[in-house]
Amino acid sequence: MKALSHLRRVLSGAAALLLLALSWWAIRGGVNDAAQARNLGQQVETVIRFACGLLSVVVVVTRIRSHAWARPVRIAWAATLAASAGISALVWGPPMLHVALLFVAVSLLLAWAILWALGPARAAAAAPAAEVEQRRPTGKPG
Repeated sequence: MKALSHLRRVLSGAAALLLLALSWWAIRGGVNDAAQARNLGQQVETVIRFACGLLSVVVVVTRIRSHAWARPVRIAWAATLAASAGISALVWGPPMLHVALLFVAVSLLLAWAILWALGPARAAAAAPAAEVEQRRPTGKPG
């Protein structure tokens, strides 16, 4: 059981490092492509890629610190990853729908694998029962 726990931590750390590398790649690529974007589709893809990079960092932060919005951030990250991959095949070069659909499928599979390796999204812990009891009115006068 201890080996499984250790493996889970290693996978989670590797996924976090992969997300940070993806963040660097996406933000850097978004900044570089912003100057080269010649049409609306390229501009939209650049913004989505930049958002994917920012969300990659937020996913890692929500893994380190439990937040109630960890799950929505993960979903938004996976959506921006897939959208950026799919749109890029349509707007940078000759539009190829079958390639775009393949990119979307592969990116969603990659997102699922990374999120699985990160582990479950945890909401912020509720207040301990002792604190709740102290805040609850007792009904006794002053």
